[in-house]
Order: sequence, then structure tokens, then C-alpha cells
Amino acid sequence: MLVEPMGWAALSLFGSQFFIVMARLSLLIFMLPGIGEQVIPVRVRVLVLLSLSLAFTSMGIVAPVPILPLAGFLSVIVGEIAIGFCLGVSLRLSIWILSIVGSIVAQSIGLAQFLGVGLETEAQTLTSNLLGMAGAAILLTANYHVSAFEGFLQLYGQVPMGGYGLIELSALIEAFFAAFNFALNLAWPFVTVSLIYNISLGFINKAMPQLMVAFVGAPFMVGAGVFILTVSVTSLLLVWKDRLPDFVPWM
Repeated sequence: MLVEPMGWAALSLFGSQFFIVMARLSLLIFMLPGIGEQVIPVRVRVLVLLSLSLAFTSMGIVAPVPILPLAGFLSVIVGEIAIGFCLGVSLRLSIWILSIVGSIVAQSIGLAQFLGVGLETEAQTLTSNLLGMAGAAILLTANYHVSAFEGFLQLYGQVPMGGYGLIELSALIEAFFAAFNFALNLAWPFVTVSLIYNISLGFINKAMPQLMVAFVGAPFMVGAGVFILTVSVTSLLLVWKDRLPDFVPWM
């Protein structure tokens, strides 16, 4: 049976809205902690993207799209992708903070040469992998992804379709600097312990030159660092989780 012209028009309108929603949602899904990890198969992430795009489009969050030429429609799609990129990067900052903390901790306690599985685009240190996986698990259990999708829906009231100019890039840049500063603060106790260790090692070496202090001090530093990390990792992750809303103001 042939579809009536109004049916084709409605289908075309729904298809345009679907692609516009998917353009904004795509990079957010692929950068969302937990769901957007590299260890998650691409087909699973694409399935989540298509399912959510269909659900959100059916909710009518996008205003009816006027008839646009192909160039105009593509410009809207590119603008929505740019908005989604800014949203996804702000969400991904949470995991990048833990990656920076893990790298600094590994360098401080002598584990920087041991690389783990490449959870991101390249292999990272064992401590970065540990903190990254633990952080992603905490966010999933805390329904962080649900809050992200709720914020995504509410954001259409502030940044409608084609509203790329309403995105404050300065706020995103400030969030980058604040996240890096926060990561340094989280890792600072380990840097302090490493500094005290190296100063003590210098005094011991000066007092007993015949003793090869490096062979004695290196195992001690690794063991002490792992012990401190084991004791403090819970508090570190709790402080990290409580500070995350400061870096994602749109949620």
C-alpha cells in the first residue's frame, strides 16, 4: 500500500529530527564515562546511540525542522556535532582527572615503567588503569549516565537546535584548568612522600657512601607507595566523585 503524501512528509520531518538529535548525542555517548570506554565494543555504543536518539526524538525535544537546502541542513548537523563534542569533553574530564592522578602517582612511587591495558587511545600506567576503571564503575553505580541524559534533555531549553553560539567555550577552558589543578591536588600527597624519600635517600647516601641505598630504597618506596595508595584510594575516589559537578555545570 502506498504511503500518503502527508505520511511521507511526517516521515521526512521525523528523520530530520532524528539525525539532528543523533548528531548532538553521538560524541556525548562515545565520551561518556562507563558507556564510552574503548573496551566497550563499537557496535554496542552505536546501538546505545541509535536507541537513545530514537527515544529522545519521539519525545519531541527538537522543534519541527523547517525545509532547508542540503547545505543548510549539513551546517545544522555540524553545529550539533560541535555542541555534542563540548558536552562529551566536559563529561570525559572526570576520567581524565583520574588518568592524570594515576600517572603522577605511578611516577612518584616508582611504577611508571609498568603499563597496563590501553583503556584510552594508548597504554597507561597500572595506577591510571586502576583509578579509571574504579571511577567508571562508581559513576555507573551512581547513575551518572542517567543524570547526563537528563541534563542533555534539559539543555535543549537553553541551547536549542543550531545554538552553537550559545556554548561558552571560555567555561570549558576554565573547566580544563580546574580539572588539572584538582588532579594535582589529589596526587600531591604522593608527590610529597616521594620528595621526602629522595631527600632522605640523599642524606643516607652522604652519611654512608659505601651503602648502595638505591637497592634498599627502591623496594621500600614501591611498597610504601602501594600501601599508601591502598589506604587512601577510597577517600581519593570519594573526594573526586563529590567534586565532579563543579566540572559539568550543565548537568
